[in-house]
Amino acid sequence: MSGIFTLSIECVGGMHLKGPYRFMIEAPVELTLGDLASHILGMVDFDGDHLAVFYLANGPRGRKTWFTPNGEWDDDDAHVMDMRLSAVFPLPKHKKLYFFYDFGASWCFQITKRGKETKRQPEIEYPCIVSETGLKPKEFGDDEDWDGDDKEESSCD
Repeated sequence: MSGIFTLSIECVGGMHLKGPYRFMIEAPVELTLGDLASHILGMVDFDGDHLAVFYLANGPRGRKTWFTPNGEWDDDDAHVMDMRLSAVFPLPKHKKLYFFYDFGASWCFQITKRGKETKRQPEIEYPCIVSETGLKPKEFGDDEDWDGDDKEESSCD
């Protein structure tokens, strides 16, 4: 039986971000970054039809270190999406993990591991939501934000 990480995921930027939004999940250490990306996008009800990447940095706009052999940008990120959380954490000192979605709208989520790895509970289906706070972002903004351009309308127990 594998362990569980508790992850705090905070939306720290995006074209239509109206206020703070954060949720916490418990996820198996063998969860892939691709699965984590899908879970984040599902949590915020985003379509998932734009480019997305993971990177390390000191802050959301800091110098980015990409998940590649040399730390530089690589447009073939299949290997990154197959990386397991156990290969990502612990992070290097002073670095944070970011998930960046939709290069035009610049949605940025900061992912922080909280505490130590815990034991998996057999009766719980992972990943599961521990908590959610704030105003959930809307991928394309509110109806009043729409300007007629090419935008479309759009648990642990």
